[in-house]
Amino acid sequence: MTDVLAPNAPLLTDWTSDKRRRFRREVVTFQHRLLDTGLFSDEALAKLLDAHPRDSLDICTMSRKPMSNETWAGGEANGMKGKDLITAAQKGRVWLNVRRAMNENPLYKPVLDQLVAEFSKATGAKILKAHGSILISAPGCQVFYHADQAETMLWHLRGHKTMHLYPAHEPYLSDADYEGVVMRENLGNIPYEQVLDAGALPVLLTPGYGVTWPLHAPHRVVNGESFNVSVSVEFTTPTSMLTNGTFYTKGVMRRSLGLSPKTRATPTALKPVFWLVSKILKKVAPIRHDALKAHPRQFDVDLSAPDCIAWRPGHGAPDVKLEAAA
Repeated sequence: MTDVLAPNAPLLTDWTSDKRRRFRREVVTFQHRLLDTGLFSDEALAKLLDAHPRDSLDICTMSRKPMSNETWAGGEANGMKGKDLITAAQKGRVWLNVRRAMNENPLYKPVLDQLVAEFSKATGAKILKAHGSILISAPGCQVFYHADQAETMLWHLRGHKTMHLYPAHEPYLSDADYEGVVMRENLGNIPYEQVLDAGALPVLLTPGYGVTWPLHAPHRVVNGESFNVSVSVEFTTPTSMLTNGTFYTKGVMRRSLGLSPKTRATPTALKPVFWLVSKILKKVAPIRHDALKAHPRQFDVDLSAPDCIAWRPGHGAPDVKLEAAA
């Protein structure tokens, strides 16, 4: 049984001057004591799920042999208790993202505040805001190749998973593809082919370890044969804010004016201008399509169904659909 973390005890345990130097430039792993808070047991997570708004809970599944063009299938668990959702993630093929749980739940919020304060001091990063989500997922589940808008760190707690991290430049990530991410044209997914794995850095995460990576670095995640729990913290800094604003503005230029801007080559001194233009564009011509909201719900979580997935009429297991299309 895990001891409860003593008040004011540090969460980040092994950040060094070398890691501070490599932060943002490279993939950096670290150790932490987040599990010792006692907030990530089955019982604690079940209570969290019971209290958390269901419209802020992503429920997903995916095939066992995903194709490069596959994305996750979205589902719902209306009326299901938290303990049953935990069971579904332990015995089925269910992936849960408890969005902003670390911000919104009063038991978890002080932990997020401490985590962010320690990380900011250790790295020297000026963190303007941070969102902490709790990821709960079944053995063998995957997160497809994608890039995050924010700077990100993953604090792993239970089970084991392997993150495959790629450089944030061609051929792993094009300017046009990332513009689609910030403009919410997709769910963050970007084109992936297995040949890209030659340039990937695999990082095995076990309980008590975490990882952070350069802004926009594409990555994918594969769970081991174990129930997994992690905390994903996305944080905004002046660097990410200005960079994303630049990508947004140049994305509009590419799509509306037919231009082919070299977004990553934008001089640092000009990024505040593009960021300001992005703010104006979002106000006068807001995005009307949100890929996350438009993503259909294809199944219901059901403990009696195979893999705890009860497909709705017209939908079915991704494996079946992909084999039929082959």
